[in-house]
Amino acid sequence: MISRVLKGFGFFLILTSLAFYFWPEKSYEAFQVDAAYQAQVDAFNLSDMPADWVWKRFVAQDGTGLRWGETGNAGAAKATVIIIPGYTATMSMYGEHVDMLARRGYHVIGIDLRGQGGSDRHRESQPEKLWIEEFRIYSDDLAEFIEALPDTERPVIPMAISFGGHVAVRMAGDYPDLVDGLFLMAPALQPKAGDMSFEDAKLLMTWARRLGKSKHYLSGEGNWKPVGDDLSVANIDMCSSNAARLPNRDVVFTRYPVERVGGVTVQWGAEFFKSSEYVRKAGYLEKIDIPMTMVSAEVDHFVVTEVNQQACSTRFPNCVKLDLKGAGHCLFQESDVLLEEMFSSLDALTSKITQTTQ
Repeated sequence: MISRVLKGFGFFLILTSLAFYFWPEKSYEAFQVDAAYQAQVDAFNLSDMPADWVWKRFVAQDGTGLRWGETGNAGAAKATVIIIPGYTATMSMYGEHVDMLARRGYHVIGIDLRGQGGSDRHRESQPEKLWIEEFRIYSDDLAEFIEALPDTERPVIPMAISFGGHVAVRMAGDYPDLVDGLFLMAPALQPKAGDMSFEDAKLLMTWARRLGKSKHYLSGEGNWKPVGDDLSVANIDMCSSNAARLPNRDVVFTRYPVERVGGVTVQWGAEFFKSSEYVRKAGYLEKIDIPMTMVSAEVDHFVVTEVNQQACSTRFPNCVKLDLKGAGHCLFQESDVLLEEMFSSLDALTSKITQTTQ
């Protein structure tokens, strides 16, 4: 995410980097994969949603349509989990995970945040570019969506990863008592900025906005293209150690181009950093006293793991840590062993919530 965008830059390069933004915005041109890559995608085993999954539509207050869906087992479930994907991710990547959770007794809901997956895009002429006026709009969307769900005595637990985890935390902080717990998977409380400090990265994006380049991608970014040319290659530094799931996003984006999301834009990145400061300010995390689990990956190039772990240990009043050895940032795309460890931790969180509410 931000680390990939800004890695290798130092403060002394900021003025040089800004020269990029004097060029006009490029017209949209979708990336075309070659025949060899398409053949790998065609052969890749990407699980469909369970048979009882139903896609639906939620319209936010400003008229933006958000794609969501749910399993059909609500009546017999022990809890409702709401999957909130991370940056660029889409619920289309997680059919296998939805099925796993449903088989464990969960009613599963999943939602694509605005601008991602099957949800509405900000500009038809630039469908892969994320734009947000203020980051609170994401948490407002989520709160509004949860408030619109039917009342139930089952616990409601957002299961949120990375950028989605940031949104879930801000929703819980801005809308107390709306959910019963949080299952946070490498939440982006503070995004990494590669070799650049958080403050220098923020300054770079601030000046780019002042130059009127909010709609531009950050230097080095652009529309989606595959991470690599071989879907069988995976390692922990590539976000997941598991080749069976690491390619999920690129497979979806190749098969369903309308779901593609490109790199970080100036506006989105600047608002993300602003929101990071907002959620980390004194007293904010301390007021989120619902039970939660904080999952951290062993190698994470996208979020500052130490901030998450410290928040769980000293700031969130009711937080349990789960540190996953051998895992990369893309936790949903990890091995069966690591998924089982996470889902067992979710079971423990659910039991804790159920016992405290009885």
